[in-house]
Amino acid sequence: MKQLRNVLMSDPLVSEMNIQPFQEPFVDLVNFDPELVVDHSLSNRTPYFSYVRLSVANKLSDAKKFLPNGLRFLIKEGFRPVHLQQLAFERSIQRVKENSANQDMNYIISEASKYVAPPHVAPHPTGGAIDLTLIDSDGIELDLGTPFDAIPQDTDNATFFAATNISEQAIQNRKLLANALQSVGFVNYFTEWWHWSYGDRYWAVMTNAEYALYESVTEEKLQTLL
Repeated sequence: MKQLRNVLMSDPLVSEMNIQPFQEPFVDLVNFDPELVVDHSLSNRTPYFSYVRLSVANKLSDAKKFLPNGLRFLIKEGFRPVHLQQLAFERSIQRVKENSANQDMNYIISEASKYVAPPHVAPHPTGGAIDLTLIDSDGIELDLGTPFDAIPQDTDNATFFAATNISEQAIQNRKLLANALQSVGFVNYFTEWWHWSYGDRYWAVMTNAEYALYESVTEEKLQTLL
């Protein structure tokens, strides 16, 4: 099913989506598949940064089959605790306020959600989201147009998946990433080329699913699902 376009995480469609929680276990991508490479640069945030739901891990393993020979996924981040999501969203709100005079709160929240999802709907705390990019056979990251985790407002929205103010090579590399991940059921958050998810509320909205599969979990709850 073709994914809808341009739905922000702050859209009521996302927060109104029902969840029928599936108590699916988490797995660590570090040990899950030797062909899935994990970038440990974010490991200081939480010991569970490389953990995702089992279905997400399986889908990543399946998706690699759709990549051209020599290319692999480089995993940047999976699970993110709600308290870290809250801190990141508050910082994003403050950033928008500082750069948007005389704007109402609805505008500020919408702009902030282009970079960090509101905590109550955020995909990462569910274990259903993954941030990733592509590397070649030498382990070198491909040109995807912007650095991973760049801020949309600082890049003239070049982080948007469909951005045209990037090189032709970056556009083609984004298409390679999308083809592989969409082939196994992931959906992209349109403001961040690196963010893909399955089973969360945003995924449910974008695929017209009846309900989401995963709810947010604490680190303590995650430990019971290992």
